[in-house]
Amino acid sequence: MPQAQAMIRALATAALLLVTLPPAAQAQARCEVADTELRGSYQGGCVDGKAEGRGTAKGTAAYTGEFHLGKKHGKGVKSWPWGDRYEGEFADDYRDGWGIYTWGERSLFAGDRFEGAYTLDKRNGYGVYNWESGDSYAGPWKDDAIAGRATPMMIARFRATNAAMEAISKPGTKVCHDSIVGSGKAVSTEAETQVLNEKARQVSLKVTKLGLAPTLVAGAPVAVGDVVWDDPLNWIPCN
Repeated sequence: MPQAQAMIRALATAALLLVTLPPAAQAQARCEVADTELRGSYQGGCVDGKAEGRGTAKGTAAYTGEFHLGKKHGKGVKSWPWGDRYEGEFADDYRDGWGIYTWGERSLFAGDRFEGAYTLDKRNGYGVYNWESGDSYAGPWKDDAIAGRATPMMIARFRATNAAMEAISKPGTKVCHDSIVGSGKAVSTEAETQVLNEKARQVSLKVTKLGLAPTLVAGAPVAVGDVVWDDPLNWIPCN
């Protein structure tokens, strides 16, 4: 009899602990999500220990949408801490189908936007890319690259970016960036070139001097000593 009572108490305690766990913790304990960026918590449908149907998963990224066999499958929205966001169709955990991808404030391509067709996470088929500068391209894509004719604006921007990158390419080059604050006064930020990413057409800069007003670089506040990535067109060699 004492053994039976002890067993009953143990079962009751286990049941109580399960009930008192937060819903997200209970779901995570019994429901698998395939995407490694989403393995922090899960709430939603679950079949045979895997996310199924509509659910929300969070980890180093966040996703709300449809799942199948633990994978993102169907329509959903995935976002990242630096502000990037994809809303559209998924298949077997990949961006696959029609979707909209926007780049966030702390991204290399802050302010840019793409809407079009994806296959296995890559842009394939027809799509429209809008640059933050106002340039745009509408046409075919192949394996994440533009496959159609470049527009005059794209060609002009390509040439201007090449010239800017050449002018500030040497590590240690002192460069300046002027921005207009609310009063209409120009505020100058100074930095030094660290390295160029020719493929991404971006430059890494170490901030060395700030103006009197709060300054944004690549859409985010900066302090002296910060290293940031930005568009080379935003900088010129200091006089």
